Amino acid sequence: MFPLRMGSPASFATVRDFLKKSGYSEEFLKSHFSVPALEPLLMPQGLLFQHFEKLYQGEGAALFLTRLFLGGYATPRQLFHKYCPREVMDALLELGLVQEVRGSHHDLRSPVLLYPAYGLYIASDAGPRMEGVTGYQGQDFVMSGTEDICRDFIDGFPKTPCERFLDMGTGSGLAAILGAGFAKHAWAVDITERATRFANFNRMLNGVDNLTILRGDLFEPVKDLQFDRIVSNPPFEPPLKSHMIYSEGGSDGEQILARLVQQAPEHLVAGGRLYANVCGTDRDGETFDERVVRWLGVYREEVDVALFVRLELKPEQYAIQQMLGENQESWRLHEYNAFYGSLRAYQVVIGMLVIQRRTRPRPVFRVRRKLGLRSGVEHMDWLMDLEARLLDEGMPQRLMQAAPVATSHWELVARHAFREGRLSPVSYAFQTKQPFEVELNVAPWIAMVVADCNGRHTLESLYDSLQKKAPISEGQFLEAMRALLSCDILRLPGESVPEPLSGPVRHYFLQ
Repeated sequence: MFPLRMGSPASFATVRDFLKKSGYSEEFLKSHFSVPALEPLLMPQGLLFQHFEKLYQGEGAALFLTRLFLGGYATPRQLFHKYCPREVMDALLELGLVQEVRGSHHDLRSPVLLYPAYGLYIASDAGPRMEGVTGYQGQDFVMSGTEDICRDFIDGFPKTPCERFLDMGTGSGLAAILGAGFAKHAWAVDITERATRFANFNRMLNGVDNLTILRGDLFEPVKDLQFDRIVSNPPFEPPLKSHMIYSEGGSDGEQILARLVQQAPEHLVAGGRLYANVCGTDRDGETFDERVVRWLGVYREEVDVALFVRLELKPEQYAIQQMLGENQESWRLHEYNAFYGSLRAYQVVIGMLVIQRRTRPRPVFRVRRKLGLRSGVEHMDWLMDLEARLLDEGMPQRLMQAAPVATSHWELVARHAFREGRLSPVSYAFQTKQPFEVELNVAPWIAMVVADCNGRHTLESLYDSLQKKAPISEGQFLEAMRALLSCDILRLPGESVPEPLSGPVRHYFLQ
């Protein structure tokens, strides 16, 4: 049974205003519990073992709400009267955000998690909490959307204005509600009724009017619509854990993602992009990104594909992280090993997949990059735009007339070997960590050209000089220059690259 109720707009507004005025915010929670993110506060074991004592250190409405909505504690009615005006108490009861504890008319408890995130307030299912409260355990359990991997997803798509925004597999609705803040209209789809009810409740709680929430399987509810931005955090776990709908991605963990990739191009306008948080495997004979291209079917020559990798793990490493995160028995490691062995997988890949429908006839591009520690969505969008421009009609001629400049954040590594009685260079590689972590193996002549890229020589003049030393075709030369530009080793006049992200460096891990 769904625990909340759709009350009046006035009741939602009353609760929303009270939460804001009480100081119940991400900043308060991070400061009070001395945590960099909300993740540990949403995990019952985190609250129990690390932060239990701080739930009762201090007073005030914000801490009262934290005990109620994050700790899951039964709270005496008289304490509500201390912090909540009568109209707030009535609104909380009307919406089902607080309910009587069974067997007691004096204590109230919240049946859900309710937490601040990205300037919003989001309700979702609560798992096991304090005082032995079991919480909801159905397969249609709705996650909070603020776990670390969900934040990777939300931080991985642009928040710039767009016309039509779609959040596919919306869960609690957090991404869709954020999308409604910069889109003319937003849509949200989920396969479970419970998720759509939570998303609609959260839409009302945050006072959002330009968001349509629909239930159905992938694009079926929006089959007649196209969007300029689609985002998705699809299920991608292998069938080795709890079989929750939000997490299990089919027999190999990639089946739902494959269907998403197959169907998305039809629902993208020209120039529209899909941003999907993904986890897949590189396998003997086929990498993850190569498989994505295969899934596109008839759309392979219509869309660009870029895979931006956050983590690359050996299957054993990934399995151990998953087991630790769910406190699984160590003997289950052999199940993971057997599963990945059956796929002939040698690497688990986690990152953001971007698929773009081209705006005009041109060759499509395929890119795989590893995100640097200070890379973000701005760098992903920069690369998508650059790669498209480099394939425009007439670009070869324009490139030859351009005078690029070598950037300064890379290193050229030369490997030497003893040949014919002397030490000789056998390979060259450009290495850089911004905007992406790249090791680009190159021929010696490419290193020679880069050394002369100072903004005063056109590529045409450099090519003419090169011809006297190495017989390289113009096609080979331009292909090498495009690769250098794509890695930001060379930069065209007037070209700018987003600055590295500031603030603490995020170290990615899984829970």
